[in-house]
Order: sequence, then C-alpha cells, then structure tokens
Amino acid sequence: MRYRWPKRNQSAAVLSFDVDAESGFLFREPEKAKRSLADLEERRFGPRVGVDRLLRMLDRLKLRATFFIPGWTVVNHLAPCKRIRDAGHEIGAHGNVHEAVGMLDEAQEKRVMAEQLAILKDQLGVKPAGYRSPSWDVNVWTPALLKQNGFLYDSSLMGNDVPYEIATADGPLIEVPVQWIMDDAPLFRHVYGSTNAIADPARVFNLWSTEFAAMHKENACFVLTCHPFISGRASRVRLIEDLVKFMRRSPGVWFATCEDVAQWHGTERGPAKRR
Repeated sequence: MRYRWPKRNQSAAVLSFDVDAESGFLFREPEKAKRSLADLEERRFGPRVGVDRLLRMLDRLKLRATFFIPGWTVVNHLAPCKRIRDAGHEIGAHGNVHEAVGMLDEAQEKRVMAEQLAILKDQLGVKPAGYRSPSWDVNVWTPALLKQNGFLYDSSLMGNDVPYEIATADGPLIEVPVQWIMDDAPLFRHVYGSTNAIADPARVFNLWSTEFAAMHKENACFVLTCHPFISGRASRVRLIEDLVKFMRRSPGVWFATCEDVAQWHGTERGPAKRR
C-alpha cells in the first residue's frame, strides 16, 4: 500500500542538521579532548562558520529545516543556536553532551533527557517535538522515555522509509526514519586509519540524487542528515543546494521538517499525539 502524502504529493523530503560541535568528541574521548586543539577546532568550524553558511543557503532556497542540537552545544555556542531559532527552523533534541545512549543505563538516560530538555527551554525557549539520538543509538526503553517526556516523534531508526510508529505503554511514538546512505559523516568525515577516502562532492551528489529519485518513485520520505562541521564546508553547501534544485525538478515533492512529517502521520493515522 502506497503512503499518502499531503496534497497528493508523491514523496516527502527533509533536510536535517545535527549541530554537534565539540560535544561528541568530549563524550567519546574526554582525555584526548583535554589536549587536542586540532580535533576541537575541526568541530568548532560548525557553529563558527558552517551553521551560518547553511542558514544562508536555506534562506536562498526558501526552505525550513530541522536542526537537532545537543544541550552542550546550546550552552557553549548559544548565538548560532539562537540564529537557527530566529530563522524559523525546527529545533529538536539531540542529547546533552552527544551521549551514545547505548553506553547509558535507563536511569542515566532519564537524567540526560531531563538535562537537555531543561537547557532547550531555559536557553532557547523551545519545547522540542522531536528527538534524534546521538549516533542513532537507541535503547529498547528509549521510545517509552521519549513518550513520557512529551515527544511527538523520534528520528533515529531505519525500520522503514516512510513514517511509522513504535509502540509504548503511553501510546505510539512516531518514527521519521533515517538511513546511513543519506548521512554526510560516512562520506566526508576524515578519520585517521580509515580505509575510506574523503568523497568527491560530485560522487555524493550522484549517490544522493540517485537515492532520492528511487525513493520518490517509491512514495518514500527522503531524510538527509548533515552536520555543520562537515557539510558547512563550501563545496558541500553547494552540493546540498544543487541537490535541492535537482529534487525540485521532480513533480510532487513535499519539502517539510521532521515535525511536519510527524504531524502529518499523526493526523492521518490517528493515535499518536504530542502531550
């Protein structure tokens, strides 16, 4: 059965950005983070330069996007986070210090959830509708925890390529699914010792445009996941802009935020409501 999109559109497309800054490095390698200015500065490029480049691109394209922001990033890079908010983009939760929740027990994850929500509310005045788990790492109890904290949707899982629902005791949590092929990190992120070369933007354009064309034909939801410290580089901003222009040439594409997609699914399918 084909998925029904608003206004008889054939597919949906979402641009999403995970504004990690230094947070993931601080969580995963705290000792190295005390001394490695090189690693810290690579990640600081995101809030220092990448965010504003991406905001200008989105303004040129007249598109709203979804930005998932860790609490640590909000506290330590408040000005660019406010610019994201003030430009009218959706802000979602993304951990506190980009914690890989698979390394946390349930009590620890509850504490981290409370911390990030308090920061988003106190610093930005935002109550997020959506959550994306750092590194797309999700525990079996995470959906229930999200539902208990009033989230409408999650965007961390890969069990479909249209919105679907995760059952919890408090009712279904909507999932806006992702996939690794549409994440910039495996393609562009330089990691010492890795056998993968940094990809040519032209190759990535071919990869993402081919994936979009196939997903559009399949009536699916194309969710692109990028990071300002990676895709805020000049050639990659141009790549994303060219990709959107390519996608717009296909009739019947609904460009939306993750929240738009989740709200549509909840309206169409009924039971999933935000608290």
